[in-house]
Amino acid sequence: MEDTPQSRQDRVVSIRNLFVSLMWIAHRQFSQSLQVFDLTRPQFITLHALVAHNQPCPMRDLTDVTFQDAPTMTGIVDRLIKMGLAERTRSKIDRRVVLVQATTAGADLAKQVDEKSLEDDMCGYAALTDEELNALEQLATYILRMYMQRYMAAQNGDMNEVMEKIKLFRTDPIFYAKLHNEKTQHERMETVQQFETSNANLPEEMSVF
Repeated sequence: MEDTPQSRQDRVVSIRNLFVSLMWIAHRQFSQSLQVFDLTRPQFITLHALVAHNQPCPMRDLTDVTFQDAPTMTGIVDRLIKMGLAERTRSKIDRRVVLVQATTAGADLAKQVDEKSLEDDMCGYAALTDEELNALEQLATYILRMYMQRYMAAQNGDMNEVMEKIKLFRTDPIFYAKLHNEKTQHERMETVQQFETSNANLPEEMSVF
């Protein structure tokens, strides 16, 4: 008995399910690999962001890029400081602002984790030819672009520019998050101003205020 060919929708559902499984197992595997370095995944994400930023940053910037709330982030930073991987300072401009930065030991540990991760990936992709790697990279880029289009759907932006800027996330996630947040806030302000202007031009009986 011949198998019934999959419909396009069935294949899309299958791909989506594969990605869900991939994200779950990648999360678990990476968390497991970090145990060798006595780090949790949230701790490494925070440490990596600090190392990549390479300068003191406010706690609020860390909460933005890691999606952690303030109390949780305080606990993560406390642990990194206790391990000698990060340190707190005070802003010279505003002493009320607490800044966090990675120590030399933190940078060295983050480098070790990255090198081990790359080594594992090189082994994992060893069976693929250069042509297959190129095809995989193109497909991954297409999928990233698809998700970025959905994420940026409410904003007016050039997708080529968006895809270029997303590269900053790997090199400096804190800077990327700040850049994105500033742009979002600016666009929100423009929307509010446009709404207020259009509302002001309405006859008094038609005004929403």
